[in-house]
Amino acid sequence: MLKIMQSHKFFTVFVLSAITIMISVAFIFWGIGPKDSAQVTYVASVENEKIPLDEYWRAYDNEVKRLKDENKSPEEIEKLHLKDRVLATLVNRIVLVSAASKAGITVTEEELQEAIIHTPYFQRNGVFDPEVYKRALRLNRLNPQSFENTMRNDLIISKMSNLIGETAELSSEELQILESMNVENKDQLRSFFRSSKSSQSIQAYIESVKRHMDIKINKDLIS
Repeated sequence: MLKIMQSHKFFTVFVLSAITIMISVAFIFWGIGPKDSAQVTYVASVENEKIPLDEYWRAYDNEVKRLKDENKSPEEIEKLHLKDRVLATLVNRIVLVSAASKAGITVTEEELQEAIIHTPYFQRNGVFDPEVYKRALRLNRLNPQSFENTMRNDLIISKMSNLIGETAELSSEELQILESMNVENKDQLRSFFRSSKSSQSIQAYIESVKRHMDIKINKDLIS
């Protein structure tokens, strides 16, 4: 993968959500997956995929750090019920990847390559730099294979989420309400409403899929 990226010179836009956000998510959630060992404690399992307790706390700590970087106070963070939210996010990621696999949604090596080499996080002077890439992974205790596997899942989730979100359209009643509002930025408001409805559709889809999956949660470990 790294050798291919070094020689690549063209850019094909396909990622439907911000790459830099997915990179941050990948650093937070790296390494998630089955790690069968008698010494590993699991906070949850989704079918055959397991979420080790240490991976959960790593994701939790990174999310706390992200919120603090956004100047959120300890009181504000506490109100977010972060432990439950992080666990739900980890479970939902596995659910979406599993559903995408059954739907035949995949990410090619070229798509993965494009996502990585055009991420500013791995660039020097606007150009992908293999040394910057490797150093960033080292600083986050990652090897290229584990990072690229997680990044691939992020891209699959992005594809699946956008596919589900595209089915969410404002109803005629909602459009009438929007048109009746005396505001100047109706286009922005329409986009906001559609984005909100898209998020609701994705969550509803995840919950419907969960009902047919074997999911076990051990919340005592994080209480």
